[in-house]
Amino acid sequence: MAEFVYNAVDDQGRTVSGSVEADDRTSALARLRTMGMYPTDVSAGIANAAEAAPSAGGGWRRGISNADLTVFTRQLASLFAAGLNLARCLDTLIQHAENPKLVALLSQVQQAVSGGSSLHEALREHPKQFSDLYVSLVEAGETSGQLGSVLDRLADTMERQQEYRARVRTAMAYPILLMVAGAGVMIFILTFLVPRFEVIFAALDQELPAPTKVLMGISTGFKEYWWAILIGIVAVLAVFRLVRSSEEGALALDRLKMRIWLIGRLTHREAIAQFCRTMATLVGGGVAILDAFDIAERAVSNRVLRQAIQQVRAAVKGGENLSTPMARSPVFPALMVNMVAVGEETGKLVEMLNRVADSYDAEVQSRLQQIVSLVEPLVILVMGVVVGSIVISLLLPVMEMSTAF
Repeated sequence: MAEFVYNAVDDQGRTVSGSVEADDRTSALARLRTMGMYPTDVSAGIANAAEAAPSAGGGWRRGISNADLTVFTRQLASLFAAGLNLARCLDTLIQHAENPKLVALLSQVQQAVSGGSSLHEALREHPKQFSDLYVSLVEAGETSGQLGSVLDRLADTMERQQEYRARVRTAMAYPILLMVAGAGVMIFILTFLVPRFEVIFAALDQELPAPTKVLMGISTGFKEYWWAILIGIVAVLAVFRLVRSSEEGALALDRLKMRIWLIGRLTHREAIAQFCRTMATLVGGGVAILDAFDIAERAVSNRVLRQAIQQVRAAVKGGENLSTPMARSPVFPALMVNMVAVGEETGKLVEMLNRVADSYDAEVQSRLQQIVSLVEPLVILVMGVVVGSIVISLLLPVMEMSTAF
């Protein structure tokens, strides 16, 4: 039996605290409910916590991932749709959550809600876990009395994002593995194989062909100045990060990304899909259009699109409809502008935005597969050419010797 310290609300609505002995936290929660108390926070006692806590530098606990929040949102939507009140929903999710950090987070949210805060106010206290999009949708759902449907919509959006990220990771895994393996082979050849041939060629005491000399020079430079190469790589990464941290630099890099062959169109369509999906989720959830623009602007990572969104928002605030300022901007594709115009005319803006997002998500996935299909043979070809050139360079002196005799 272990001791658990609790804060709870009794049958008369009074806040009480104390300790209870139980086998585990779940048993402690069950025992408190049988005592007629509604627990808002239950944690291990001081002695018990000291035993359970990992030692300094030992143990590893994962954080709260997007997948954790996606599952939490879907479960909360399901429990709410089943007719449970918010406090009971949170209590149930706390009992069944497997991630200790998620349990701690939900316990804090539950405590705030039990103290009189609304759900969106409780979530806003944790900006690292719950984005502006998430909090604003929950607020709109609470205000309109449609929290269950809004949570369902939000869970759908998060699940689509999870699925998209999984497809991207799967598509890029093999090319990245090939490049890493190729780099490892090159390092092995230059640092282990070539130096042994260099000893052999020095014993022959003959003039080496130019390709062999170049290869020996590269190998020697890599062995003696690897630290300089490493410093150079770190310096380039540091400069890139510095440029990326400034608004002007980030804007310039995003513009450059959108102009790169193959990658540019992919980046552009991905940003547009993200914007449309976010706007559809917000507007469909009952968020005012101008507020939705503010949140969508922060949710979009591409600075070029952010500037365009700011211009459209200013025009809408001045009385224009959505499609007119979008048509003036080269950032928004014609398909999107036309679909938005149709949505405004028919009153189906959310549906049209979702269709645009679905269309561009499919295009991005298709183009990504095309790029991957090009990268894979290209990496293999480059590795073959490089390794073949090295082998030929090493064999040239032997071939010259054989012809000389």
